[in-house]
Amino acid sequence: MKTELFNRVLPFLLSVLLILIFAINSYAHEPIFGLGPHVIYKGGTGIEVEFEGERASGAGETENQYSLHSEIMYGLTPDLALTLAIPYILKKKIESERGEKTSSGVGDISLRLKYRFWRHDSPGIQDSAAVITGIKLPTGDDDKTPGLGTGSTDFFIGLAVARESLKWYYFGDVRYRINTRGSDDLRKGNVLFTDLSIGVRPWPTEYLKPDLVVLLEMNWELIMKDHLGGTEVDDSGGNRLFLSPCFFFTYRNLALKGGVQIPVYQNMYGHQPEDDYRFSLSVEVHY
Repeated sequence: MKTELFNRVLPFLLSVLLILIFAINSYAHEPIFGLGPHVIYKGGTGIEVEFEGERASGAGETENQYSLHSEIMYGLTPDLALTLAIPYILKKKIESERGEKTSSGVGDISLRLKYRFWRHDSPGIQDSAAVITGIKLPTGDDDKTPGLGTGSTDFFIGLAVARESLKWYYFGDVRYRINTRGSDDLRKGNVLFTDLSIGVRPWPTEYLKPDLVVLLEMNWELIMKDHLGGTEVDDSGGNRLFLSPCFFFTYRNLALKGGVQIPVYQNMYGHQPEDDYRFSLSVEVHY
């Protein structure tokens, strides 16, 4: 009798344990360049400092940009989180005809709201989905050369889904950014982003132990043409695809994550620089 009861209870206890371990260890594992559905717990605060860089060249110019993003995330409810992002930017532009120009300062500040509307836990697996919306404010100085902002108030909306297990991670998202007219009468083209990610935990770990997840992302951008004074700008718009190897290392409430975006396809309309690379490295802590 005891053996029969033990055989019935043990699978249940193991299932509960796996769910608890999964929920703790996988917390905040998300794509580096895409978006995931995770939110922080109610009343929780997450602080992230991210160093980003990118280089584009061609069409007679080279542009290097480095930025230090400070992000603060706060859990309004168990499924709703608000994020404030403040970038400090250093930008250098070299043109064959005009020489080199450098500018630095605060860029465009953005606010993002994420609502996780679905979550389903099963033994060792968590499925979830969230909608994301946000606004970018014209706080960057677009009078500098090169400009530190777009001079426009822009909006974006997106959907993110994920399936996560003790070993494998799958993420997908689609986002659309709506750009408005800037102070110089230029309206940058709207942008559609689509991201797919797969990740694996190479070595199973225990709670409170260091945890490493490696990911491979595919990031696609479809950029509509700019408009200046109602007229379409020929040298604008296009699409590009990146292959992005990334990592996510966590220890308790501290995370170190980073990755590199490598362009594998680019079709920019007219005469425009093309991306050479992008990278990101950040530290995140939750309270």
